[in-house]
Amino acid sequence: MSKLYDNLNEQMNFELESAYIYATMSAYLDELNMKGMTHFIDEQVKEEIEHAGRIKNFLQETGYGIKYRPLDPGDGQFASIEDVFKKALAHEKVVTSRIHDLVKEAREEGDQRVLNLLAWFVDEQIEEEDTFGVLAERLERINGAWNGLYILDKELSAR
Repeated sequence: MSKLYDNLNEQMNFELESAYIYATMSAYLDELNMKGMTHFIDEQVKEEIEHAGRIKNFLQETGYGIKYRPLDPGDGQFASIEDVFKKALAHEKVVTSRIHDLVKEAREEGDQRVLNLLAWFVDEQIEEEDTFGVLAERLERINGAWNGLYILDKELSAR
């Protein structure tokens, strides 16, 4: 198999690592008793695992042997609720950049199967960045005021 498939395998691992990183965010929010935000991020954890599963299934269907690596959850340290969501947005921007690199590589290799797989991820990343961008902006405006945080917490419980 090609380097492209090795890089896809690494993206699968990175998606799992993303779930792990989001899990640390969820734990932080839970410690603050922000149950709606905790739920919202827990749903994100599940989404990241699903993303990894999409890539894993593709790799298996195309005869590539899956390789797992140790996952790094980061330090799990956050300065505030706003910091959590700003770090989530920054993380999603890294994911987007990685997906775009994979698309470029698949184009260069002329691998239509990989391009078809990645088209879904390109669209998904638009949604991810928008979601976390809006939340980071709203949290900036709330500026740590608990009344605003509780309103947002209730909204996020609906995800």
